[in-house]
Amino acid sequence: MDFAFGPEDERFRAEARDWLAEHFTGPFTVLEQQPGGHPGEGRGDMAARRAWERELGTGGWIGVGWDRTDGAYGNRAATLTQQVVWAEEYARAGAPGRLGHIGENLLAPTLLAHGDSAQRARFLPAIARGEELWCQGYSEPDAGSDLAGLRTRAVLDPAAGTYRITGQKIWTSLAHEADWCFVLARTEEGSQRHHGLSFLLVPMDQPGRIEVRPIRQLTGTAEFNEVFFDGAVARAEHLVGGAGHGWRVAMSLLAVERGVSTLVQQIGFAQELSRVVRLALETGAAEEPVLRDRLVRQWAELKAMRWNALRTLGAAQNPAGSPARNPAGSPVRDRGGSPVRDHAQDSAGTSAQDHTQDPVQDPAGSPVRDHARGLAQEPAGGPVPDHARNAAPRRAAPHDLPPRNAGPQFPGSRDPGPRDPGAPSVAKLLWGGWHQRLGELAVQVRGAAAALGPERWTTGRPYELDAFQRLFLFSRADTIYGGSDEIQRTIIAERVLHLPKESRR
Repeated sequence: MDFAFGPEDERFRAEARDWLAEHFTGPFTVLEQQPGGHPGEGRGDMAARRAWERELGTGGWIGVGWDRTDGAYGNRAATLTQQVVWAEEYARAGAPGRLGHIGENLLAPTLLAHGDSAQRARFLPAIARGEELWCQGYSEPDAGSDLAGLRTRAVLDPAAGTYRITGQKIWTSLAHEADWCFVLARTEEGSQRHHGLSFLLVPMDQPGRIEVRPIRQLTGTAEFNEVFFDGAVARAEHLVGGAGHGWRVAMSLLAVERGVSTLVQQIGFAQELSRVVRLALETGAAEEPVLRDRLVRQWAELKAMRWNALRTLGAAQNPAGSPARNPAGSPVRDRGGSPVRDHAQDSAGTSAQDHTQDPVQDPAGSPVRDHARGLAQEPAGGPVPDHARNAAPRRAAPHDLPPRNAGPQFPGSRDPGPRDPGAPSVAKLLWGGWHQRLGELAVQVRGAAAALGPERWTTGRPYELDAFQRLFLFSRADTIYGGSDEIQRTIIAERVLHLPKESRR
């Protein structure tokens, strides 16, 4: 798909850029995103980050592009290209990882697809205002990537109209800050695997019934948590999608997490790669042929991830060869003004600019162009360097493209589930390994200096890391959390290639 930014999109860009310039100032600038940052990061002043969420909500910048069939919920309307524009400008401004990411980008689309009108009216406006934060209660000590093996139980008390939840969740991002948690629990006695599960919305403020224990990471932060439920209460009307249908709801949510969000995620990846390339130029590491080759390969793989995300998005919105449409209902158009049909062009020469980076300048003030230096311009969607241009595909062959109904839907759509069960797993495999390799590169270009902290360690500050060290350490988990690489490959083997299922005894 070629995102052709038209005049309305550029006006939207100007509005977003002006708003960020006016509001991402003063006390908020200490929250500026650094390499290795992510939505669930535990660094930064949490009071300031909560205030930033409310600032975004007041400006109408939370839930941009949510489906409006049942109401606006306090957010602003936006086409698909405008959603991409907002993400680009947010990343360009260096604005912080979002505390409200889980509520806005995971729960909200799920409620729009599976919740009832009362649930949407109760929870979506508070998310859109930046007032209520959410965490995700999926993984358990014995059911991480194998989510269907979870043991947390929820028992209905018909007289009270509530569920009582008992069990343990782990690796729960920002549970120590969250106001609510959506919990996948077993509600059917004797059920096994993905049967008999339900999706419940649970308030976190239940002293004596919910205990949160932070887990300290290699990075020294503690954004992940263990959460213990001991008779925690959830109201029956806060069960989403019906009793026993939790697996369907949970998989729908994971499709959003692993699908559409990867396109936005790549904007941040592009900035991280640009910083690593700049560092390689400053240290002279880019002169080493093997390392220079790795930098070029990293750029090319990021470009391929972007094309893959655009292709699957276009196919999901474009069944049976009809014109691709954005969430507002109007066709997505190419640069000539024609509707994009069926499989979109993956042409390097027509890729939309990402507007995430200004060109790196050489000492004379001219844009750096040659070889690895050219990578630092716009890794996610900018000009293809001369050495790579001839190798860039002009248009993928039909047999190389996904099925016409492949890929996840857009954020806030009525059906966020994947039409191709392999698309989310492919996306996860691509970005997890790529980001991990970027962390390794960030350390390698620094050489021996990577073993030193940014300042002298003291008793009061015994574990200070710089941004590239955090990137290296945290990215070690990228191929594990959200479903390990082994699980993703199993999904592709069994559900896409229809290979024999492995034994799960």
